[in-house]
Amino acid sequence: MAEPGRAPWVPPVIIAVGVVLAGVMGWLGLWQAQVFTSQGRSAAAAITEGPVVTLDGSVTGDAIGGLWGHTVSVTGQYLPDQQVLVVGEDGTRRLLSAFQLSDGRVVAIVRGVGDTTQKPPTGVLTQTGVFLPTEAQADHAVPTGTYGSVRLQALAQVWPQSVVSGFLTLDATEASVQGLAPAPVVLPVLEGKFRNAGYALQWWMFAAFALVMSVVIARNYRRRGMQLTD
Repeated sequence: MAEPGRAPWVPPVIIAVGVVLAGVMGWLGLWQAQVFTSQGRSAAAAITEGPVVTLDGSVTGDAIGGLWGHTVSVTGQYLPDQQVLVVGEDGTRRLLSAFQLSDGRVVAIVRGVGDTTQKPPTGVLTQTGVFLPTEAQADHAVPTGTYGSVRLQALAQVWPQSVVSGFLTLDATEASVQGLAPAPVVLPVLEGKFRNAGYALQWWMFAAFALVMSVVIARNYRRRGMQLTD
């Protein structure tokens, strides 16, 4: 004899409720993950928009890595015979020039979008731009004599001077002064607040728990009903 109130439609409803709850919690987790990523991007932008930092002979070794993502100024002169083109997957041609500091080191500067016939300005100059680390190895085909990304390790093999472990990309104003279109800048994505990353993980765990428990409760309900009919 079946126990009163044991309806066969209850288990599917329980599972459906669990799926809905899991979906809502999963969405909340994605939202928190997006907050985490957005905070990282905002942090990178805040660093870039901060005070200009000078890279001179006093900045060496590990201290150079501390400037990545900052707006940095350098003083020296361009070496017009040391220019290369960096051709992106979309065909963008960044013009990369060697800029020698007073201590003899060279900073690679992306002056803008153009070609190697556009020579850099002469004389002692102060150049300002976003300072970034070497880019990842490109996997797209590029014309002979050009590069697919700003690979400082590769430049160090062909430029005789000591190459600084970071490169500048000039802003739109400075690129325009040199007769070039501005080159794109891809800012590094820093870590957001770990609290939001933790919330995202918690919501995903809750979603999995809700889904599993709905299945367990529905199964137990059905099993109990079968035992009562035996």
